[in-house]
Amino acid sequence: MSHVLINFLSGEEAEGNVLYFSTDKPSFHFQCISKTGQPETRSVFLSTVRAIHFLKKTFGAPSLREEKIQNSIYAGTLAFKLMVEFDNGQVLHGSANKYNPNDKGFFLVPLNPADRSDRIYVNARAVKNVDCKRLIGKVLVDQGKITSEQLKESLRMQQELREKKLGAILHEEAIISKKQLEESLEHQKTQTKKPLGEILLDAGYITRGQLDYALDIQHRNRTKKLGMILVELKYVTPNDICMVLATQFHLPWIDLSRTRISPEAARILPVGVAFRLGVLPIELKGKTLVVATSRPYDQSITEDVTKITSLEVQLVVAYEGHIEDALKELIKGEVAGPHR
Repeated sequence: MSHVLINFLSGEEAEGNVLYFSTDKPSFHFQCISKTGQPETRSVFLSTVRAIHFLKKTFGAPSLREEKIQNSIYAGTLAFKLMVEFDNGQVLHGSANKYNPNDKGFFLVPLNPADRSDRIYVNARAVKNVDCKRLIGKVLVDQGKITSEQLKESLRMQQELREKKLGAILHEEAIISKKQLEESLEHQKTQTKKPLGEILLDAGYITRGQLDYALDIQHRNRTKKLGMILVELKYVTPNDICMVLATQFHLPWIDLSRTRISPEAARILPVGVAFRLGVLPIELKGKTLVVATSRPYDQSITEDVTKITSLEVQLVVAYEGHIEDALKELIKGEVAGPHR
């Protein structure tokens, strides 16, 4: 039995339990509470729903959860990043193992690890537009080291063996040699020296025209940061930026808009120093301080924080706008979050 939240095409929203769900069946039984407050079992046709959110079994107050791209069930093991725009204007961001515009429906896994939904079934008939981008394996395909079909097969295997990294699977299956894998990883390291705009451009998240327009705005307003400009223009989402940077720098990422910050960790680094460095202490693990940053390419951050706190530092990627909001709340003494 699955606990779900159903968005109907009529605009109705209902939460309850599904006894058995199959995309091959035109309908399913749905147990919920009626408008009169009485339990009822309804027969729901898939053609009448916009989306079905399969909710996590345990979902309390948002807490720190780090996701590493290479083994994350939320993104790293899935082949595509989708932005789904519904006919009512609602937008969902997620990842999927496969997507075919001709299918009557498809499953989407939320990119945000703090999302209440474990997965979401989307009725394709209710979709206005889908923006589909490949999430991983791009460097290897672009370099001609592997074909798209080989990548799909590796992704299928990785879905079954989530603890393994994509590169290891490609090498073990003799799809690429160890030397080719090392060359590709070395190529990735050189890409990390690029500025954020170029990284987003290479990943296919924005166009050259969009980047140039955003850079022009930044040139006219020096206090504005590029990432925040791109988000304000709705070219990308905060999670898009986090995922791209996390992928490039092989770091965990978190969504600070859904994260409660440890007061103990927040007090370790003076707020003024945190503002200057553009970082946010979020958790203390023994002698290791977990620090959120939007600039994982800046090696001086780890050095400065370690020097000030005498603690080891673990960096996680977060959206700069959320970091700034959280720091402003820290000044007011609101360290418990979540910070939106």
